[in-house]
Amino acid sequence: MRRVGFVVAVACALACSAPGLATPIVKGRFSRSDTCGECHRDIYRMWRASAHARSMEDPVFLDAYRQTKDREGAAVGRTCLECHAPVVSVTKDYDLTQKLSWEGVSCDVCHSITAVETSAAGARYTLDVGVVKRGPIKDASSQAHDVRYSELHAQALVCAPCHEFASPDGTPLMTTYSEWRQSEAGRSGKSCQRCHMGRTKADVVDPIVKRVPDAEVNLHEVPGGHSLEQLNRALDVALLPRRESDAILLDVRLRNRGAGHAVPTGMPGRHVILSVKVRAGGKDPDEERRTYGKNFVTAGGEPISRDSSYFARGVRLASDTRLKADEERTEHFRFKVPADATAFVTVKLEYEHAPTGTDENRTSITFFSEERALLPGKPPGS
Repeated sequence: MRRVGFVVAVACALACSAPGLATPIVKGRFSRSDTCGECHRDIYRMWRASAHARSMEDPVFLDAYRQTKDREGAAVGRTCLECHAPVVSVTKDYDLTQKLSWEGVSCDVCHSITAVETSAAGARYTLDVGVVKRGPIKDASSQAHDVRYSELHAQALVCAPCHEFASPDGTPLMTTYSEWRQSEAGRSGKSCQRCHMGRTKADVVDPIVKRVPDAEVNLHEVPGGHSLEQLNRALDVALLPRRESDAILLDVRLRNRGAGHAVPTGMPGRHVILSVKVRAGGKDPDEERRTYGKNFVTAGGEPISRDSSYFARGVRLASDTRLKADEERTEHFRFKVPADATAFVTVKLEYEHAPTGTDENRTSITFFSEERALLPGKPPGS
């Protein structure tokens, strides 16, 4: 099984003098994120709104985690926590009794990374927890803790261990990092952070502590697949309709120009749905759909629709209809329509995640919608 490992460099406790901090920063111990927020107020507010901060609050994850642990055993369950509650790799709080364990992907986890190593078995972090905080800002300084410039924090590699994952017997499930490596974005060195952590006007630290005119920070909300802006950035859509005697013919051209990975990516339960609906002559509309996703089956060949079932042994890939990075694909549609009737064509793209395989907890985001009226006997646009 591909697992995320953490090699932790910890030494004896060494108190850090942090003027004004309610909680001192100590070598070998994680700081709570609200401690970071005492000075880094804007960044903390962004992080609190992120999926990273909510990774242990998400009821969908918690349900999948408990089912996986009960079915596959505690060791497999721990691999879930290594990315959803990374501090437990150091604290060994696998029973989740400490408040720190419920902070998800906390400030201190990311800013304590010193290296990431990749291999066929997965990716491994090296952490040095405590006094030194690492990040992509050169010549930074702080009265509260030591600061060290880290080129790694501006590279996609730092994201790899938690965005590449396999089933207990090694079937790749989440392959976002390897998709990026094979993309034009990866080949040109355009990192994950360029799209998901763009620069925004905000204070690096509270101006009471240090005032920096026109300050900018990286966006710590880290928007992803549930972000309308990110979805719109990912795909170009072109509609090419035409009439042909008693039919409407429509080509929909899709191009994955902006994602830098497949669309959709992440866990397999996510899909993008293209729907085309045609109304004409006062009749009920006709509709056709295309679904883009990564579909798996159980060891017995049954389709998987619940998130928790992907982590079972024997799971295998059945099909992958996603739009790969930089791919262009044209879908063809044909609808019967009376030659003398005006036809109204509606095209939509939706991002959908149904973690339980039912309408319960289903998320659906429409990120493209366009309607065309095709007059009888005339070419489109006339």
